[in-house]
Amino acid sequence: MIVERPGHGRSTGGVFMSKLSVLAAGASAAVLGAAVYAAAPAKAPGPIASYWMDVATQSGMGAGMMGGARPSPAAIMAMMNGGGGQAIHTLDLRLASKERPSGAPQADHIIPLGLGMGASLPLLTPIAEQAPRDTSPGMPQQFERPHGRMLIYWGCGEHAGVGQPTVIDFAKMAAGQIPPGMKSFMAMARAQSGPMSAPGFGRWPNQRDSRQVPFGGSLVGSHKIQANYAPPIAFSLGSGEDFMPALGLREGGGLPSGASRLVWQAAPTATGYALAMYGSNGNGDMVMWTSARSAEMPTMDYLAPGEVKRLVAAGAVLSPTTSQCMLPAEVAAASPAGMVMMIGYGPEADFSDNPKAPKWTTKVRYKTTASLMRGMGDEGGYASDEQQPQQQPAQQQPRKRRGIGLGDLLGAIPH
Repeated sequence: MIVERPGHGRSTGGVFMSKLSVLAAGASAAVLGAAVYAAAPAKAPGPIASYWMDVATQSGMGAGMMGGARPSPAAIMAMMNGGGGQAIHTLDLRLASKERPSGAPQADHIIPLGLGMGASLPLLTPIAEQAPRDTSPGMPQQFERPHGRMLIYWGCGEHAGVGQPTVIDFAKMAAGQIPPGMKSFMAMARAQSGPMSAPGFGRWPNQRDSRQVPFGGSLVGSHKIQANYAPPIAFSLGSGEDFMPALGLREGGGLPSGASRLVWQAAPTATGYALAMYGSNGNGDMVMWTSARSAEMPTMDYLAPGEVKRLVAAGAVLSPTTSQCMLPAEVAAASPAGMVMMIGYGPEADFSDNPKAPKWTTKVRYKTTASLMRGMGDEGGYASDEQQPQQQPAQQQPRKRRGIGLGDLLGAIPH
């Protein structure tokens, strides 16, 4: 309570009104602050569980290697001698939950009968997860220093552009440093990887079940995930959310200049394409080429449609309507034989039980990859669906950790 005394050179009414104004302003600010505070919504908690489905189609040479492993030099030599050409479908399923199981972890993905793999796929918790790769700048600790030089070309066209190739001499590379010219070549896209571990975690394929997905199987239909460490998950996939078709990558003939055409079948749901070639010349130089408009290695893995759209606009990825690319004559001459890798980036399908405050979310990602060995004709590339071999029961071998080589550094072999 404020007591005003008369006198002291100021009118009683003026002083009273002045202090009353101050009190009113303070009260108004307090009320306004309380109103603003009350209006601020509480941040909704994140989902308890997330489920990731990676859906891939592989075709061409090396497509028969199980488990999505990258081809080793020995495997590449075996393919060169025996050919390839089949197409396969693969799945990578991962369930991650903030909750731990009360007992032994149990989780299953109940699948549509049309997939041809029974009623469900078990999601097993790995005994031990692999240590994450070192993503710090510079060469990995286990990097095996290559010898000779690397010649880097880029772009689709009859001839290589001005300033090509970029030459990297590994003999002059300082220990632990990325040589000039390779940093931009290694500029990866903004890829998002799924969960690799969590308090509650399950994955397929695994040590109990690593069956090959039947080529004629379909994902269309109802899907349910039941686990003792995650809320029930249920969603459905429609006809446009099945495996992407094989690309049918093949050589389309050469030009008098020496350039070589690479052609493929455009996939209806593709968001863009990227190609790369790996070879060598008679001097022991490594020759690398990318379909991008600049010396930038494409990411041969899942990319979000928004990221692919950005890369198409930047010239790093070919548009989804593209169905051929000309390998420049200079590249063909520098490496008469080489392994061509290609990816068709696919769409994504997202699901949740409640968009505003979900207990679970699901992301389904798609891609289709292809490869061929130049100069081998039909034996070096793709076999049509009519030429597909009869599916035989096969085991997908789990991925094995190995020393890091140049393929690991660039992350370019599709898998």
